Amino acid sequence: MITQPFCAGDISRAKVLVIGHDPRLQKTDTQAGYAFFADYFCHAIPSKKNERGKYQLAEAVFAYVGYLTSYQYAADQIVLTNLCNSALPHAPKGKIVYIPEEAATTGLAEIRSILERSSIEVIFAMSAQVNYWLQKLNFYPAVTGYVTSAEPRLKGVDHSPPYYDPKQGGTFRLICGKRHTTTDGRMVYPILHVKNWPLKGAFVPAYAKAYEQCINELKPAGQT
Repeated sequence: MITQPFCAGDISRAKVLVIGHDPRLQKTDTQAGYAFFADYFCHAIPSKKNERGKYQLAEAVFAYVGYLTSYQYAADQIVLTNLCNSALPHAPKGKIVYIPEEAATTGLAEIRSILERSSIEVIFAMSAQVNYWLQKLNFYPAVTGYVTSAEPRLKGVDHSPPYYDPKQGGTFRLICGKRHTTTDGRMVYPILHVKNWPLKGAFVPAYAKAYEQCINELKPAGQT
C-alpha cells in the first residue's frame, strides 16, 4: 500500500506543501490512506476513539500550518505528503524509523512532481531526518555542519530493525524555523514533527525564538 499525498482543493492552486516523515502510526501497523490521515479533516469528527485520533492528527497538522502562517492560507491550499509514503519497518521502542536513501530518493521525486503541478510557495519539512535527506539529495542547499551532524549512525542503520540516530544530538537547532530556498526559489522551513507541537517543556527554550522568527517572516505585509 502506498499512502497518497492529500490536497482538498485543486492542486494547481495550492500554496503550501507539508512534508512529513513516513505513513504509519508508531505503535501499530495502521497506514494512512492519505498523508497524516488528512482526508479525515474534511468529514465530521468520528465517534469511535481510534478514528477520532486520526482526525485529531489531521486537525493538528492544519492548525500547525495556520499557526506558522498567521492563517493566511485556506485548508484547500495546503498539500500534505511524506518523504516516504510506503511502509517501513517499525523502529525499536523509543527510536525513530529509519528512511533508507532509496526511499528518500523516490519520495523526493514525488515531491518534485507535486511542485511541478502546483503553485507552492512555502514548504514545511518536518523532522531532522527528513531535512537531512532533503539537503543530502540537493533539494535545498546544505547548511554548514548539518548533513555531517545529522548523518545516521551505522549502529542504527545496521540494527534489525533499523532506526535513525544522528551522529550528533541537538543538531536540528541549526536549521529549525529558519528560511532556506530550494534550487527553484521556493521557501523551505524545517520544523519539528507535529507530535512536538505546540512547543512545551525543553522544546520551548530550544525552538521558541526560531518559530517566532518564522512566523514573523511569513506574516502578510502590513500584519502585526
